[in-house]
Amino acid sequence: MKQFQKQFDDLLAYWPDENQELRELRSTAFDQFKNLGIPTKQLEDWQFTDFSSLKKIDYRLSRAKDLPQLPDDITEQIPNTYLLFMINGHYQPDLSDIPESISVTTNLENFKANKELYLDHKSSNPFSALNASMMNSGASVTIDSNVILEKPIQIIYAMMDISDPLMNHPRFVFQIGHNSQATIVEHYIGSTDLPYFINPVSNVTIKNNSVLNHFRIEAEDPLASHIAASNYLLGADAQLNSVSISSGSKLFRHNINLNFNDKGGNASLNGLSTIREDQHHDQNIIIDHSHNNCQSQQLFKYILSEKSSGVFNGKVVVQEGTKQTEADQTNKNLLLSPEAIMNTNPQLEIYSEDVKCSHGSTTGQIDAEALFYLQSRGISKTKAIELIINGFAKEIIEQINNEDVKTYINNRVTNWLESVLIDV
Repeated sequence: MKQFQKQFDDLLAYWPDENQELRELRSTAFDQFKNLGIPTKQLEDWQFTDFSSLKKIDYRLSRAKDLPQLPDDITEQIPNTYLLFMINGHYQPDLSDIPESISVTTNLENFKANKELYLDHKSSNPFSALNASMMNSGASVTIDSNVILEKPIQIIYAMMDISDPLMNHPRFVFQIGHNSQATIVEHYIGSTDLPYFINPVSNVTIKNNSVLNHFRIEAEDPLASHIAASNYLLGADAQLNSVSISSGSKLFRHNINLNFNDKGGNASLNGLSTIREDQHHDQNIIIDHSHNNCQSQQLFKYILSEKSSGVFNGKVVVQEGTKQTEADQTNKNLLLSPEAIMNTNPQLEIYSEDVKCSHGSTTGQIDAEALFYLQSRGISKTKAIELIINGFAKEIIEQINNEDVKTYINNRVTNWLESVLIDV
């Protein structure tokens, strides 16, 4: 905890003229973080993940001096997207391309108008409190009412060429106005020789009768730790299609919280984790049904190779008095190695009778009969395994309704598979 205290003190000294209300929020949040502490395995919601590595490295907050030489081109930009580019926590407007119909503001500007989006006193997530206390990058993206964006917004958050173990705490606020439609791609990448720690929080508000496709790609460097929170609030008849892809970072934890704020909302949450070696990826999802006529679907899949380990902890809560609720929750896991470990815990908490809810989980290895069938048709063992795994992953990738984004994700999964199957 001492290294976090030092960085917090340094941050206050680094920005002495910061807005007083924001400074007070930081102090309150840091007290909350200190009170909660880094989670241990004794806590039920965190019991399968070891966060002790975060205490062993003296991460420091990124500063202006950590801005490396800017790339001539951004190879990770997906075709046909608006771009918002950040490198080592620093927004690069000259490399970004945002149309006038999209409002992008700094955290300070947005904080003055939306203080409630920056601190949740009821949260039991210490990393969200840490983010609120040290948020040093990010942006607010606002889409007005009655706007239909022609192209997705791609936010690339890159870490590269660092000289010390760095940490960043980006805060993103996405607000989709009434009767609007948008696609946002939140994309984290890294290429370094040193460990780093990324702790992003994304607060997403989808107003009445609006549609958001939110695609999240985590492709950090293997030395990274990535602890994230995505918080969704859906208005009346709002629709969310969320797909989370994770393949990078040694330690990964993603907390997803979704609340229906009015009747008629529909949310589809999907995820695919492809991990290997000693990577550990943990996803914790809570969906709160507190209004009538709302539907939610969850489908999360893991493909685990070598000594990797995964956690899926999903919960659907249907509040008392809620009518015509439908919720489905599924977790499927494919183990490519006898040494891979998967912990899964789908849960339902139902306090109402007018519901249709289901949940389930399966974990297994490559189907021997399917493998034999393909080989009997003259397909090599390696190619047969690749076809089976691609088929397993395809169900998630098909949830991406933008062809350019889908192609990018499909290529990443294929490249990952080819690297894993070299020794098969």
